[in-house]
Amino acid sequence: MWILSRYGLEGLSRESWVLFAIRTLNSFGFSMAMPFFGIYLLETRGVSLAATGVVYFAAGVLNLGSQLIGGRLTDAIGPKKVMLAGYATSIVTSSALGLMVLAGASPFLFFVAYPLFSFLRGFSNPATGSIIAEQPTSQLRPGYNLLTIGGNLGFAIGPAVGGPITDVFGYSTVFFLSAVIVVPVIVLTLLLIRGGVRHRKDADGAAKRNLTWAKDRNMILFLVLTGCLYICVGYEITPLSLYVADFLSFTNTQIGYLFATNGLVIVLLQLPVIGLFQRSKSIVLPLLISPLLIAASYLMAGLSTGFLEYEGVMVVLTLGEILLTVPSQTVVALFSRAGNRGTYQGYYYAAANSGRSLASAIGPASFQALVFAPALGWYAIAAFTISVFLGFTLLGPRVQRDYEQTIVQDGPGQSPTRS
Repeated sequence: MWILSRYGLEGLSRESWVLFAIRTLNSFGFSMAMPFFGIYLLETRGVSLAATGVVYFAAGVLNLGSQLIGGRLTDAIGPKKVMLAGYATSIVTSSALGLMVLAGASPFLFFVAYPLFSFLRGFSNPATGSIIAEQPTSQLRPGYNLLTIGGNLGFAIGPAVGGPITDVFGYSTVFFLSAVIVVPVIVLTLLLIRGGVRHRKDADGAAKRNLTWAKDRNMILFLVLTGCLYICVGYEITPLSLYVADFLSFTNTQIGYLFATNGLVIVLLQLPVIGLFQRSKSIVLPLLISPLLIAASYLMAGLSTGFLEYEGVMVVLTLGEILLTVPSQTVVALFSRAGNRGTYQGYYYAAANSGRSLASAIGPASFQALVFAPALGWYAIAAFTISVFLGFTLLGPRVQRDYEQTIVQDGPGQSPTRS
């Protein structure tokens, strides 16, 4: 129990803990199959790295729209209905991909289907984030820590299970299992998540759902930089897996263990690492350290060739991810209001998920373009990450000033912005 007290988890609502269970199960099912989708196209169907990147780019564009739409729907009809729609769609999409793999469908069908499936699956993210955003200011960081740990606990288990399954039983099996795991997620949502719209019809934030350059310039720039940093950290999934599979001949089991390391490090170190910044008055300090760690990990990746070396790469990269996810989502939540929690979470997830999807497109394409020396692709993304660090260095004081003017001056949890 001292852990709960030490990191502020003891005051979280019951729904927060239910969301932890939901996020863990959903992430487990998703990560059991989806990290191996690109490897399936590359190794089994002979699709080039560049073509695989195009699929992920299209998925990223559609996923951007789904996050924005999901956020608006969350404010309009309530998070529960949006969550159920997203999870039900997950069953259909995972089953359909399993059937397509089993039938040996044309690669072109995968090019069309995967982006569409990504669009449909993405609606639920802003809904879960908006429920945490309802908490008092002091509970935002613990709540998002809990969600992140749940997601990565599932991610630690999923690839470690999915990798050996694909090696032994084939790719279709993991997609079918991914669909089955969503069933208890739907049951938990139906029974334990409160329904209805979560704000009054006349809530202050209802009229302020659109960000404007004149009034919200710093938030817009913050979301852009956050999306860019998610491009950087997004190299940890599809680009890394395709790189080690194609150029270093890692097996699916080894790749699964790399992803499991990522999830395990977050489960073990998320609370201690974020706890180091609890007493800091700066809400952007973690976002200044994150890109430095990410850039260092990619320099290591360019120099590494063995599995154990890439385990070290993944550990450093994951530390950078820890300092990105919860701090950036917390900043967005702090500037939301009662009537636009879902919309603002939609903005955040649009930046995060589109960034990761762009990484899945840019990374493989860069490795193929630099096939004569593919390690240069790691150095290129490391350089881009440093440029994002410079951006946060310039923007950070302005975001901090806005925070202090609109929130801190009214007291923790008392500002109209947090009503």
